[in-house]
Amino acid sequence: MRLLLLTAGLLASALAITTAWAEPASLLKDSEMRAKPLGDADIVVMLKAKEKVEITARKGAWANIQTTKGQTGWVRLLNLRTGSGQKGDVGAGAIASLFKTGSSGNTVSTGVKGLSEEKLKNAQPNEEEAQRLDKYKNNGTDARSYAKQGKLTANQVNYLPVTGANGGNE
Repeated sequence: MRLLLLTAGLLASALAITTAWAEPASLLKDSEMRAKPLGDADIVVMLKAKEKVEITARKGAWANIQTTKGQTGWVRLLNLRTGSGQKGDVGAGAIASLFKTGSSGNTVSTGVKGLSEEKLKNAQPNEEEAQRLDKYKNNGTDARSYAKQGKLTANQVNYLPVTGANGGNE
């Protein structure tokens, strides 16, 4: 009984931490803060790369944030790096993210639901949307800069040999 009460108390404390603490983050690149968690919502303000923010809520692929100037709005999760960036960051934000995401908070995945096989087979290209997406692409210099910030290094990976129908290499 004592163990059950202790466990319940710890769980309640952990859940209180998740609501009482905002999760620290910084922007990986210049980003649009939007009024709603939608790609076509009004832009509240443009934020600069490396700007510090606090994540106050999450909704799908979006994070509700507050800037150091007190502005609030929605930013795509993929544009954010969570945590303080310091080694051994295991503060309340890290504990809170355990309950928010079901993991350490270091991995975020998004997906698209509701596309049937028929819809995929009958899909048609939309040139206008493809051109809109072009404004979000990064060049090689940006990619190398982001990789350097993340302390990533380039590795050459050789292609696997192509095998033919008979199982031999072609």
